[in-house]
Formats: sequence, C-alpha cells, structure tokens
Amino acid sequence: MTARRYALIVFAALTVIFLAGNILASSWFSGARLDLTENKLYSLSSGTKRTLKELNEPITLTFYYSRDAAANYPQVRTYGARVRELLQSYARISNGRVRVLEIDPVRFTEQEDAAVEGGLEPLRLEQGGDPIYLGVTGVNAVDEKVTIPQLSWDREPFLEYEITRLISELQSSARKKIALITALPWEPEAASAEAGGQPFVLSELVRLADVQKLQPDFTGIDPDTDMLAIIHPWALTEQQLYVIDQFLMAKGRAFIALDPAAVMAGQQQQNPFGMPMGPPQAQSSLPLFLQKWGITMSNEAVIDRTHALPIQTMGPTGQPVVMPQPLFFEIPAAQLSREDLVTANLARGMNVGAPGALTWTAVPGLAIAPLARTSGETMRIPSDLALSRPDPASLLQQYVPASRQETVALRLSGKLPSAFAAKPATVAAAPDAKHLAVSTGEAAIILASDVDFLDDNFYLAGAPGGGRQALLDNASFLLNGIDQLSGSDALVSLRSRAPSLRKMDVVERIRNEAQAQMVETQDELQAELAETEQGLRALEEKGQGSGFFSG
Repeated sequence: MTARRYALIVFAALTVIFLAGNILASSWFSGARLDLTENKLYSLSSGTKRTLKELNEPITLTFYYSRDAAANYPQVRTYGARVRELLQSYARISNGRVRVLEIDPVRFTEQEDAAVEGGLEPLRLEQGGDPIYLGVTGVNAVDEKVTIPQLSWDREPFLEYEITRLISELQSSARKKIALITALPWEPEAASAEAGGQPFVLSELVRLADVQKLQPDFTGIDPDTDMLAIIHPWALTEQQLYVIDQFLMAKGRAFIALDPAAVMAGQQQQNPFGMPMGPPQAQSSLPLFLQKWGITMSNEAVIDRTHALPIQTMGPTGQPVVMPQPLFFEIPAAQLSREDLVTANLARGMNVGAPGALTWTAVPGLAIAPLARTSGETMRIPSDLALSRPDPASLLQQYVPASRQETVALRLSGKLPSAFAAKPATVAAAPDAKHLAVSTGEAAIILASDVDFLDDNFYLAGAPGGGRQALLDNASFLLNGIDQLSGSDALVSLRSRAPSLRKMDVVERIRNEAQAQMVETQDELQAELAETEQGLRALEEKGQGSGFFSG
C-alpha cells in the first residue's frame, strides 16, 4: 500500500468517526446546553424543572412577537430573543410535554386577529407607530387557556416565574382554598354580593380563591386548605394556636397581618344595619410564634413625619386647616422591596396607619427579607396615644425622629420550628395525629405589622358601590402575597432572575462624571455671566449719572 493511499484511508476513517460522533452527540445530548453566562440566564431553576417534571398533560405555548415592528427598537428586539430562548429551554427540558409555537402578528392579518382574540395587549412605543405584540398564551389538552397579555422588559427578573406560573395554572385549574382568621367584621359570603358592605380587598380575595372564615370557637382547619390568612386575630386559645402551629408545620403558608395600634379597625364596629357589633379590638399579636421565629413586633406604634398624609383638622383659630398627620403615612414604591415577587411591581406605594416595628435575630434554618420600610426619620409612640388619634400639631411639636428605618412588612422562609415542644395535654386532636416538630417543607410566610392599610379609606377613591378606584397598592400587596403563597412549592421557591441587559458600569461612571463636570462648568459660566451683567449695569448706571449715555 502506497503512502498516498494509506493517508486517504486514514482521512476517510477519521471523517466517518467525526460524523458518527456528531450524530451520537446530537442524539444523546440534544437536551444539554452549557450555560456560561454570569447569571445563568438560560438555565431553568429547580422549581421550574419540578413543575415540568410533574406535568401530566401536554401544554402548547404560543409566543406572539411582532418581529418586524420591533426591528427598530433594540431593547424590544433583545428582549424578544431572550423570551424565545427561554421558551425553547422549557420545550427542551420538558421532554415533549411543552410545545412552543411562534407567531408574528403582522398588522391587519389573521395572525393579529388571533393575538387580539387571545387577550394580548400591544405595546405602542411611538404615537402612530405599529403595535408591537410581545406575549404568551398557553393551552392545555382540554383547551383551557391562560394568557400573559404583555411581557415587559422591566420585569425580566420575573419572566421565568410568570411562564412557570402559566404552566402551573394550566396543569391545575382548581381554585385555592384559604382559611381566614380575623376579628374584623369580614364576611366572605357577603363580599361576593355587590351590596355586601364588605371591604374592597375582601371582595377581590373571594374572586381569587375560596375563602372560609373560621369562627371564634374553631378547633380545627380543613386539611384541604392551601394557606392561612391571619388578619388581626382575636386572643386565640391554646387549642387554636396548636392547630395553627401544626398547619404551618404541614403546609407552611400564611399571610399574617398584626397591629399594636389598629386605629381604623379599633373604631366601633357596626353590622350592615348600623347597629354596634360589640367592643372593638385595637391590638393583635402572636408572640408565641414570633418569638420562636426570632421576630419581635414593638408594642409601640411608628409614626413618620417625612411621608405624613395630609388631613383636615381644626387650626388654632378654630378654622379648618390641612396638616400632615404622621400617624398615617405613605410607604413610597422606592421603599418597597424590588427583589421580591410580591412587591417588585408595586409602583404606587402604600398607605399605613400607626404600624408596629418589626425587628429580628438570626434563627438557624430561617431567612428574613424586608418587604416594606419607612423613611429614615421615624418616631415610636405609645400605642394608647396612637389609638387616641392625637392632633397632628401636638405630634409634630413633640416629634423627635430616630435616625433609622423601621420594617413594617417582611418575608420569612425556611424550615419553621414548632412553637410547641409537644402536643399540649389540653388540646383535643386525633389520637393518631403525630406532632410535627419542624415544617415538612420550605415554609413561606409574609408578615405585616399593620392592618389599617386594608381599610378602604386608606387607598380608594370614590363612593362605596359607585365604582371605587384604587389609588395605591394596599390591596395589591395582600392579593399578590395570597396569590404567590397559595401556589405550589415550586412557584414559591422560584427565584427572581438577574436581567440579561446588564449595566455598563464603566460607561455609566464616565457618563455620570461627565454630567457632573458639565453641570459644574455650566454653574461657573452662569456665575461669570451674572458678574458680567452686573458690571454692565453698574457701568450703565454710572454713564447715565454722568450723562455719558444721554443724547
């Protein structure tokens, strides 16, 4: 065999091996990808993978994206590609259970009609410009449909959560069950009626889920309940505390709102016929649980002069005047967590009334993240003083602010320890019921130190029954929390993703320095101009005095 023929045979063999290797690699590792991006942008979280693994029916996701209309907008174009890549990751990981289609809804076509019919809302970035559709619809095997009407790039950290939640809703369309424990005159049955006389937030809550209000003598919680909503509870018995504790050990989901000085809730409660319902309850707490979780809620009420709400009161002369009342104050959107799914999209802020201050110490296995904080110039006052609704002038006169921010809402997550070492002997329970000393899964609890924020007067405009409009995000805070906490473990644990559009720190710093230098130069030039103009006026006045400028 000649050397030339030998070389050709070796080359042919290597070519065959190379092609065979590619075919085998394509077959064996078709679902594998190496994600080298800093924030793992193209790696699905464990919560999403678990949701996809648990799918028992096929899901079709249709991605509506106006590719041509978005061509002139780099930010939209980049985000569209980001959504497409993420959806392809869902299809790849799901082993065929998730199918992805993409439609370009060009204007005045059947595709645009399909997008509108599917509930998508177009972006209009320029007046008179073509609408840009960027959204997703999902359909399951029985043609149930869920839609994300509009995907906005400013919510990119929550893109994976929104898509996984869509899939989860298609997988299980059953309404969530919530057990409500409250001393407030909230009646879920009446809230479903138009003239029920119930608070707006409760009416919205019964639309979101099946709400069962537990009576003051309850001794158990329906095991099918998904989560607890404990809103300003009465003084619970040991039996009731143990039932709640064991529910949290088993399910680990609760939205809790307590208050050291419920100013609005502490007013005399009336039934729908205008008759008193009994003595008001002005304070609520759960020290047995909070202490075990390493959390303390102050017995004092927090007031905030910086964001005090204006109210009408009587002035010194007996005339009505408008003054800031630090007892009632706003928590602006900037002081809400931008990293938590519950508060990240609340852009209007919240109003609160004399909340408590939440502080905490580290407890092994538990993590705490603040959700809402006051300004840095707050003051604590006795709860009795807050409940007396003091005149704002007197509060402002004695105001001595502390240089610290107070936390009025937080998220608790992790392995919860039981507040009971064992089942109390006085507690009635099933003989074979096993005492749980620690939560069986990762718990998630949202805790607020105010209930006044749920009063309609704090955030709604308009007359009751006449189409009231929410001016702030008070109700959205509760509803977002309920919505997320009542979801599956996979959804609750799903992390926020870091944006793919990263800031250019060096460029940003150079630009900021240049802007600062430009402002400084501008100030210097304006000062020189003012000095020159002053000199000219002086010369003009001097010339007029000497007749220099006279004819």
